[in-house]
Amino acid sequence: MKFQQTNLKNILEVRNKKIYIYFFSFIFLFILLYFSTFKNLIYSWSTNEDYSHGFLILPIAMYLAWRKKNELLNTPVQSSILGLFVILLWAFLYFVGVVGYISTFVSISMIIFLLGTSLFLFGFRVTKIVLFPICFLAFMIPIPSEIYTYVTTPLKLMVTTTTTHILTFFHIPVFQEGNLIKLPNYSMKVIDACSGLRSLVSVVAFASLMGHLTINSYTKKLVLFLLSFPVSFIGNIFRITTTVLLATYVSVKAAEGFSHTLAGITTFILCILILFFITILLKNNE
Repeated sequence: MKFQQTNLKNILEVRNKKIYIYFFSFIFLFILLYFSTFKNLIYSWSTNEDYSHGFLILPIAMYLAWRKKNELLNTPVQSSILGLFVILLWAFLYFVGVVGYISTFVSISMIIFLLGTSLFLFGFRVTKIVLFPICFLAFMIPIPSEIYTYVTTPLKLMVTTTTTHILTFFHIPVFQEGNLIKLPNYSMKVIDACSGLRSLVSVVAFASLMGHLTINSYTKKLVLFLLSFPVSFIGNIFRITTTVLLATYVSVKAAEGFSHTLAGITTFILCILILFFITILLKNNE
């Protein structure tokens, strides 16, 4: 299907009725197909602390698209046949996800649906403008349990080993047994929640957002994105080490409860400050 070249402003003025009808038909279809998916996502965000950041992702993505409204309204629109192939990929993922009860496939297909629809109705120029807001939605999708388990196991061991080396460097008597840190008066087991995967997703999402909003160079955006992974790891090491030091030099009670929560918040703030510093360095070299 080929539409006459126009722009989104003309669409809103109903000068191109075909695109107007197709656009709202796709919106209705999207709501119909993914209403239950969003219910499941909201349930995951509200019941699992690892994914509570999901409540922020959708509003942020909508804001990112809204702030480009003037550019979108004046961008030439030319339907792309490539959108049909992307929609076919969406149909495959959605079908496999629904039939196989694979919620991750269904959630990912939601992003593919938006990309395919944008390409088919509005073309490359419009899709390029909304590409980041659409892809940013991926951060609201929970990590599949198989991948979560596969990643957290080595992460826990890395965190435990690194923390043990740091404590040994400061001449603190410590013994490592798997993911268990043993001290004379305290033993700390690095569980899944302490692996750093929870903070990793949040920190990477924040780095992606910061790069999108403040950096023009795609290469430097990629550098910031990649550096967010070791930054998150360093932050988690700081949190675990601080917890052990509190238990050793203050009390076991000081290392648990509210102090433990406060350490997590402080760690996230530390990661954000480091990312800000890296962003400033990258921008100064533009």
